Amino acid sequence: MKIICSQESLLHGIQTVQKGISSRIGLPIYNGILFEANEDNKVHLFATDLEIGIDCYIPAQVINTGSTVIPSRIIGELIKKFPEGNIEIECLDNNITTVKESSSNYRILGFSAEEFSNFPEIKMRAKIKLSQKLLKETIQQIIFSTARDDSKTFLNGALFKINDNKIEVVTTDSHRLSLKNIKTTNLEKTAADKPIEVIIPYRALSELSRILLEDEEVFVEIKFGEKQIMFILFPDGQKNSIRIYSRLIEGQFPNYQQIFPNSFKTEIKVNTEEFRDKMERIALFVREDLKTVKVEAINQENNQKEETCEIILKAESPSIGEASERISCFKKGEDITITFNSDYVLDVLKIIKKENTIIKLNNPLNPAIIAPDEDKNYVYVLMPVRAE
Repeated sequence: MKIICSQESLLHGIQTVQKGISSRIGLPIYNGILFEANEDNKVHLFATDLEIGIDCYIPAQVINTGSTVIPSRIIGELIKKFPEGNIEIECLDNNITTVKESSSNYRILGFSAEEFSNFPEIKMRAKIKLSQKLLKETIQQIIFSTARDDSKTFLNGALFKINDNKIEVVTTDSHRLSLKNIKTTNLEKTAADKPIEVIIPYRALSELSRILLEDEEVFVEIKFGEKQIMFILFPDGQKNSIRIYSRLIEGQFPNYQQIFPNSFKTEIKVNTEEFRDKMERIALFVREDLKTVKVEAINQENNQKEETCEIILKAESPSIGEASERISCFKKGEDITITFNSDYVLDVLKIIKKENTIIKLNNPLNPAIIAPDEDKNYVYVLMPVRAE
């Protein structure tokens, strides 16, 4: 293999696929990137930890076709430190790769491409196309509610439930739940009437989110298989295609619909930015082991109509001190005092873009609903903390 490629294209390709590498595999070859030079003057780059994999194609002058595996860390750092311009990469005998730039000459010990797992073929059950902005926004809205529990691996990812032209994306760690509804007209299924439910691992969604653009006019194609899923970025040729595949998590996702309350005794509307800012401040005073904030919602006039009210936030720590904040709001229904984990409240407030946030409550031990005002497609369910 012998290629000449621009430093910019090479660095972009390496940094894209490096996200597929993790330290979980003890095999040194999988700390490397597969380079495959094709006859159409493109170089295929691919990295994997056998759970997820990322590949892309970059333009190059291909002098000799062939393939090799080059250690990711050294090739990435080396290319980053080169100036703009052309770089020559050639694979010699014994898996030695030379990298030349102007008067520079490096020799890197690599691995045989024959020993490296290639990008898998996926037997497709369904295919769907979404804007990259919508998918990125969806991942950001739900990913923080995934669990990190080796005994409940089915909670360590997001459920994608597809029926007709509706997608429900759900995550939960048993303390809170995030749900996003997506409507689409770009669904193709091999079994027309059968709903599809798959659990996509946290890491795959996290790495995908880093690559997706915040652009409604640029799309990503999702191919659902039996045990794997594939995301194809730029499927319409806006740029050189990037593909991400992941193994799916096996197991039965819990019946999340049953935790949604049918009615509420209290409903609050509060300015999102003010609520977030004051919650961030008061969170500095929570106990490290509990992270609890007491939330009181009290009408300024004692009646059941929607009136101006106050939310009072309180926190105290034996080693720091105590704090309180007051926030003006509107409230329907009963006064309430309830305790939440401050981190869990801040997680959702950071992703709500609407001016106001709606909070629906029943009593200090029942699940609460937090959602953006005038947005029926996203909801966050949070279990309160039992007060001491």
